[in-house]
Amino acid sequence: MDDSKRVILLEFNELCPQLLDRFMQAGELPNFSKLHQSADVYVTDAKCDVEYLEPWIQWVTLHTGLPYEKHQVFRLGQAQNLQHDSIWDVLAKHNKTSWLCGSMNTKWDASDTKITALPDPWSIDVMASPHSLQPFYQFVRANVQEHSNTNFKLSAGDYVRFLWFMLRHGLSFTTSKKLAGMLWKQLTKAEDRWKKATVLDWLQFDVFKHVYQQQKPHFATFFSNSTAHFQHKFWRYMEPEKFPLKPSDTEIKKYGGAVLYAYKNHDALIGEVLKLADKDTVVILSSALSQQPYTLKDEEGGKRFYRPHDMQKIPAVFGLSGVQKVSPVMSHQFHLLCDDAASAKANFERLQAMTFNGGPLFSLRLEGHDVFGGCRISTLVPEQATFEQDGRSQSFHQVFYLADSLKSGMHHPHGVFWVSQQGRSHQKVAEPIPLELTMPKILQEFSLQSQL
Repeated sequence: MDDSKRVILLEFNELCPQLLDRFMQAGELPNFSKLHQSADVYVTDAKCDVEYLEPWIQWVTLHTGLPYEKHQVFRLGQAQNLQHDSIWDVLAKHNKTSWLCGSMNTKWDASDTKITALPDPWSIDVMASPHSLQPFYQFVRANVQEHSNTNFKLSAGDYVRFLWFMLRHGLSFTTSKKLAGMLWKQLTKAEDRWKKATVLDWLQFDVFKHVYQQQKPHFATFFSNSTAHFQHKFWRYMEPEKFPLKPSDTEIKKYGGAVLYAYKNHDALIGEVLKLADKDTVVILSSALSQQPYTLKDEEGGKRFYRPHDMQKIPAVFGLSGVQKVSPVMSHQFHLLCDDAASAKANFERLQAMTFNGGPLFSLRLEGHDVFGGCRISTLVPEQATFEQDGRSQSFHQVFYLADSLKSGMHHPHGVFWVSQQGRSHQKVAEPIPLELTMPKILQEFSLQSQL
């Protein structure tokens, strides 16, 4: 077994094979093109029902080589229930080191010194390994989970502590300029503040590079959700002809290039990764799944999301008891972690009884001590609208705000999987492969086999 082999797994969530081809052919993505020219190129197929076509499920499939029916991880934060080895577990058994930088919905042995891990920003009650990386996780988690809340503000102390962390963990001049630009746009309310999601990529990459150069791990992952986020929000403005509900010319001018901007941001990141990769390093690009235009609700005015103004006040606002912790998830969703199963059941039933226009106010799921849910209202709500709580009418907009723009992208089962190395000849496999075959292909780069 060759101990000099290194693998960097770039986990760029939900990149689309057809958009990559289109943007590369237009000459917009030189680093993607460079990677593509020396790669075994596959399209993966998640081969699952729509209910399971979620990134927090499909990344577990990629990491374990198992479909949902076997790994049974259904929600963000549930990876701690995983009963199977992931890539890094197999590698650790062969005395190989791993650096997991933000990978989605992962489980690892925190006591294993061969694994360094930064949790994804949607994780619940997870600590970074080592604990010295915890300040980055906490800062990014707060920003990601409250990205749509214009009233959310971190304190000056929070920014100072984060800056001090970054200064000790690889903050680059390039990222410093991007960060300063983002802060200026926040202060001046500039129209292109939507670009701030890409700044988090560069902050995380500085940390990734710092740890990678220190540890020289055999296996490293780098996760980014920015392009997935932009596609969900802005696909409509890139290809308005595909949507019955047309954006205005002003919106197209403002957001029409947003998806390409996200791909070009990832292209620049690939350029930096290629600088880290020597002749013994394999760079793998993966997306787990992809997206396609979402038009299902256009005839009804489009799909939207409503979110409580302050997630932490959910227990007080809705009269809940025995709630230990409120953990926001993506967009409008949240976990209520309760004292015990009985408290969770009582809170579930209380929220379930609340109504809006004669229907349920929340979509909910009861899972032991945890109530997982979110506001189920997805159409525009009039200013004076109310919901029913304990037989009384409550102002809808005093409790909830419109969290995001129109939904424009939805998940597609096909994903990107490129295995690239200096000197490797280009080979494109015509037929899609099952997503669960990617884990064995990664282990093959180390001359190892999965024990499935």
